[in-house]
Amino acid sequence: METLDGPIYEVSKDSDWYKSATKRKYDINHFFKSFKEKYGTNKGFVFYHSDFFGVRMGTEAYELFKDEILKNPKEKDFYPFKKRSKYYKEIKALIEQIEDICPFKAHDVFGTNNVSGSQWVGDRWFFGVNNEEYVKSTEVIPVDFKEYLKAVMETLD
Repeated sequence: METLDGPIYEVSKDSDWYKSATKRKYDINHFFKSFKEKYGTNKGFVFYHSDFFGVRMGTEAYELFKDEILKNPKEKDFYPFKKRSKYYKEIKALIEQIEDICPFKAHDVFGTNNVSGSQWVGDRWFFGVNNEEYVKSTEVIPVDFKEYLKAVMETLD
């Protein structure tokens, strides 16, 4: 496991951002569990958002859905579902149940292009930043680098 570079901030567990992100993680795990129960596998299924999902070539999902996907890949080895597939609306509805979060929230909290990385350590969410002076949010708390490393080491044990 790699660690972040300092300075380090932790997203407050009381913040709406943290609650939304943890709900999204839960929803994604629940989605893949439900998908596997319904279709027998989730290996190779990929989604970017509710309108763009498909399977990776050479996987169980590819073999299962090969008649329901486009003939040519959109990206390397990624085959999206046909919009007219009998499964499209069904899978789309499942994906739409996943909590939606703003992908640019970190820029709002830490400053544009100021994030050097992020990491979940157990139930704690850390961010490394390039410059502390741009961090202007009550949703994050500065963390001593040694405390962060201690949290990382505890999860490795």
